[in-house]
Amino acid sequence: MELLGILMVVLVPLTLGVTRMLDSIAYRIRARGRAEIIRAEHGLGLSENEDEIRGSADV
Repeated sequence: MELLGILMVVLVPLTLGVTRMLDSIAYRIRARGRAEIIRAEHGLGLSENEDEIRGSADV
């Protein structure tokens, strides 16, 4: 029984911490995806260097 108590004391906070970390990672991935969609809708997907390269190739 003591072993079960020790495992509970160690594993419960550990699993809560891992859950919070995974939620944070998932939130960041969703936010990055939303930002990418907004940039694509506004046509801001290219950096200045890529825009210059594309512009010189079109000429």
